[in-house]
Amino acid sequence: MEHRDGLARTEVLDKAIALLELLADHPQGLPLTQIVEYAQIPKTSAHRLLLSWIGLGYVAKQASGAYVLGLRAIELSRRVARRNRPVEICHTILRDLQQHCGESVYLGIYRAGAVVLVDAVESSHALRVVVDLGEQCYLHASAQGLAVAAHLNPEYLAQILPTGGLKPITAQTNTDWAVFQSRLQQCRDRGYAVNEGETVAGAVCVGAPIFAGEGGPVLGSVGISTPVFRATQETRQVQIRLLLDAAAHMTRALDGLPAESGAVSPSFGHLLPALRRAQASH
Repeated sequence: MEHRDGLARTEVLDKAIALLELLADHPQGLPLTQIVEYAQIPKTSAHRLLLSWIGLGYVAKQASGAYVLGLRAIELSRRVARRNRPVEICHTILRDLQQHCGESVYLGIYRAGAVVLVDAVESSHALRVVVDLGEQCYLHASAQGLAVAAHLNPEYLAQILPTGGLKPITAQTNTDWAVFQSRLQQCRDRGYAVNEGETVAGAVCVGAPIFAGEGGPVLGSVGISTPVFRATQETRQVQIRLLLDAAAHMTRALDGLPAESGAVSPSFGHLLPALRRAQASH
């Protein structure tokens, strides 16, 4: 019985989503008769689903009787579009970075306590570091996470991370809060962070923060991941230079984009001075 009930709920949800997609394809609106025809849903079911969507604000009924997407659906689409903008803006820069460094590169966006990988260009080497999109980078145990954490509001950071002891991910993960704070300051001074096997054993990663324009709040980070046997000191120096260049380009391109609400402090978002110091030292 439970299986049938669950299946029935799934079918109702499928039909409800199909109605939203249909209205999205017809911004001028559709009368009920055409909705029934196009969606192949019984009239009573279509009407009931439309009323539910109207109650939630995702559908509106015009004076002519036509149904259109409501304000909540439009706002939802705008929120999704805003979150995809960094990928659209930065993908070419990310691809150029990969071509010059030869290793796997990743773009991460800060979301509610973690850096989420939203774009990647993998290395063509047979042996390479591969991380799936949607994976979360720990703020304390990854180069891309550290690069962002260095520019978060310190009080906020203390609230979302266990100051009494950070979570070990591998045997190399730092779990000491004082050491973590020191690494954050080092990242602010240098403009980048390094992770040597703290998240993935056998992988060395460098990450740099990206901001919503010079002086803007931190949005996320860009990183390069290299198998440890290819991660020589000379290779790292070249990667850092390329990484800082890419981060600076992304920062300029992302000027004005909204950052995670309440999670960042614009006073910590001065990337380019750190980049200039770092580039001068290499």
